[in-house]
Amino acid sequence: MSDLTSAISKSIENIDLNSAEGFRHFIESETAKIIVDLLEKETIDSEKAARLSQLTLDLIKPEMTIEELYINAVKLDDHDPELAPVVYKVMKIYEEKFEKKALDQVSQMVKSGHFDQAQDMVKKVLQFKMVS
Repeated sequence: MSDLTSAISKSIENIDLNSAEGFRHFIESETAKIIVDLLEKETIDSEKAARLSQLTLDLIKPEMTIEELYINAVKLDDHDPELAPVVYKVMKIYEEKFEKKALDQVSQMVKSGHFDQAQDMVKKVLQFKMVS
């Protein structure tokens, strides 16, 4: 583990996951850690790293609620499987801390006619449950 990856890991330990701001920092830090690790292993190039970073910034924004962060975080690996570890960690934390809210969110998506989003979220939750 490089010094940068180690520093990111240490900063993650001090994040308050009960607040939206803390949850956002956790997602961003986990994504950064994976990107740095992939760059060091030369699994991705700088162009791909920049794209993954921009994707994260586009989906994970300040002032989002915990629910909005969760909904957007599970989209991180839709086209970029490199970010699947982040999605799984986010899903695990969200499930442990906010499971009822996740169920309510899927229910609300269905009630408001966002069937595709609800289906995608349920699929990811089921995939996560099968892996864990």
